[in-house]
Amino acid sequence: MSVLFISTYELGHQPQLAAEVAAELGEGRLEVLDMSKVPLTVAVEAISHASRVILTAPMLTGALVARDLLASLEPDQPERQLIVVGLYATVLRESLQHPPMALWLDRATAAELATLVQSASGDAHAQIAAQSAKATNRRTYRVNRTPLMPLDSYRSVSIAGHDLVTGYLETSVGCRHRCLHCPVAATWNGRIAINDAEAVITDGLAQIEAGAQHLSFGDPDFLNAPKHSLKVLATLAEKAPWVTFDITTKIAEILRHRDLIPTLAASHVNFVISAVESLNDDVLSHLDKGHTGADVPVARDLLYANGIALHPTFVPFTPWTTMRDLVDIVDFIVDSDLVEVVEPIQYSIELLTPTNSLLPVNDTDFGPYDARVMGYTVRYHDERLPYLRDRLYQLAAQAGEDSFGTTFTQIYAATYEANGLPTPSAPTPRVRAPSTAIMSEPWFCCAAPAQPR
Repeated sequence: MSVLFISTYELGHQPQLAAEVAAELGEGRLEVLDMSKVPLTVAVEAISHASRVILTAPMLTGALVARDLLASLEPDQPERQLIVVGLYATVLRESLQHPPMALWLDRATAAELATLVQSASGDAHAQIAAQSAKATNRRTYRVNRTPLMPLDSYRSVSIAGHDLVTGYLETSVGCRHRCLHCPVAATWNGRIAINDAEAVITDGLAQIEAGAQHLSFGDPDFLNAPKHSLKVLATLAEKAPWVTFDITTKIAEILRHRDLIPTLAASHVNFVISAVESLNDDVLSHLDKGHTGADVPVARDLLYANGIALHPTFVPFTPWTTMRDLVDIVDFIVDSDLVEVVEPIQYSIELLTPTNSLLPVNDTDFGPYDARVMGYTVRYHDERLPYLRDRLYQLAAQAGEDSFGTTFTQIYAATYEANGLPTPSAPTPRVRAPSTAIMSEPWFCCAAPAQPR
């Protein structure tokens, strides 16, 4: 029996779940096809000959790719076992007018998926429920990366002008936090599961042996279980002192664990990704982010003082956004020396509120459900905002690949102009970032670029 695993989009890194399923099924029993690397036609051809298929819908971008694939399948093709898995599986199904016969799972372990695709009969839901009932907050971590494309095919990180082959690890899955707009919170509801530390370390060392010069920890929040995650980090840093790392964590966690920041620096963490989202306290309160606008520069300064760079992400356009918010964001980018770090597309991102969102949907803040974008329409209380959003999207879409600076200058000017303010001449940073760390693949947290409607 051979199983086809179709990875739609994984933020530019190797498909982690595919590596785990490959280990569960055994050598040679999983074929992995990565749609971020091959044309849609190749995936359509592959799935037309497969009897057992796992298709991922991890985030919005992946769900949109999965939808295009499903729409391209011939309706009279032979029956197949199809499992659609990921945070957006149910959201994807609800966006389809005629969803195919499939098992739609917002979350499932590799062991559960392996059991399902090897089952000739029986109630799949019952099998999942039986295994989930035995689940604990600790997970066996097994990976087989042999069926995957090599690391240098994926996202790299450029630090101080040097492009580094980048690997990917997870010390935990799920998240302890319940940010209302986050798909992880909607699915995990404040729960986490810990991956076996020694197995994660072994995987990290294997990726380093395979050429990784930098490792990204993909935990939704690396400080979910700091004692555990720091053990993994410190061990890898000790065994491979030439390797650098990045982590993802909340602004609130940076401040809560400020005593751990020197430890992160000593273990060669080069930069921290953090979902700032907004600097408007009203927006942050609606999202239940756990930090205020004033907390953000404090967290930034704490990282910078320890030689760690910040890579913030934003959701600038929400029902509660004001025009001034965009000025505050671009000013923060200048002040923080982040012009060449934050991807231009970040300035046009709009809040995504799918059907499973924890955010309360009301007629004041949201319009009708839009199946095209798999979410409810944002109602703006300032009619100038959607025009500014579209303008910033257009500028980002026209951006070159060499430098963000030129595009940012245009975004900066457009933002000030939309607010009826004169554009400051030659703005300069108030603080200097420790280094310029740029990912070759943009990173989005809880939304995606809002194309003009």
